[in-house]
Amino acid sequence: MKRAKSISPPYFHAMTWIFLCLVFIGFAPSFFLKFWIEAQPFYPEGLPIPYILHGLVLTVWYVFLVVQSTLIKNRSLNLHRKIGYFGAIWAFFVLASTLWVISLFPSRMEELSFALGKTVQEIEPGLSGILWLDFFMSLLFSSFVGLGIAERKNPEAHKRLMFFSGLVFLFAAVFRISGIVGTLGGIEAGPVFGLGLLLVISISVLFYDRMQLGKVLPITWGCFGFYWFGVILSFILGESSWGKEFMLGLF
Repeated sequence: MKRAKSISPPYFHAMTWIFLCLVFIGFAPSFFLKFWIEAQPFYPEGLPIPYILHGLVLTVWYVFLVVQSTLIKNRSLNLHRKIGYFGAIWAFFVLASTLWVISLFPSRMEELSFALGKTVQEIEPGLSGILWLDFFMSLLFSSFVGLGIAERKNPEAHKRLMFFSGLVFLFAAVFRISGIVGTLGGIEAGPVFGLGLLLVISISVLFYDRMQLGKVLPITWGCFGFYWFGVILSFILGESSWGKEFMLGLF
C-alpha cells in the first residue's frame, strides 16, 4: 500500500498545467498575443486598463497553482508552505480585480453597442448569465480558497480545494476557446463545447479519487456539487426575467 501511494500519478500537478495552458489559449487572441493579432471587435481601441490588470492578476494565480503543485511533486514542502502565504494574499487581488471588471462589464457592453451600431443583446445576448456566473464563481473562489487555507494541514482536502479554486474561473477561457474552435472549424460551437470541457475536467477528479483511493472523497463530491450547482443556477437565473431584471438593475 505504501509503495502504491508513493508512485501515484502526479494528477494535480498535470491539471494545474492544463489550467494554465487553457488560460493562455483562450486569451491569446485578446490578451497574451494581442500585439500579433488584428483588432478584436470587442476591443477596437485596445484592452481597457482594468481588463489588463485583471488578466495579469489571474494569470499570476494560475502560475502560482503550477508552482505550488510542482513544489509538492518535488517534495519541497517548506517552500510550498512559504509561498502559500503569498497565495493567500494574492487570492484577495484575484477576487477584487474580478469584482472590478464585473462592475464595469455592463457599461462596457453599452459603449461597444453604441460604437458598433448594435444593441447590447446583439453583442452579448447572455450578459445576465455571465454576470450571474461571475458572481457565483467569485463566491465559490472565496469559499474554496478559504477552506483550502483552513485545511492546509490536510493534504487530500487542501489539494482538491485548490484544484477547484482554479477551475471556477476557467469558464472565461474555455468559452473563448469555443469561439476559436468555431471560427477555425467554421461551426457554431457556442457554450456547449466549453461546458463539455469543464465537465470533463471536473469529472476527471472524481475518477482520480476512485482509481487512487477506491472511493470519491466527500470533499471532492462537495466541491463538484457546489461548482455545478453554481454553474447551472447561473444559467437559470440568467435566462429568467427576474434574474435579468435583478442583475442588470444592479448596474
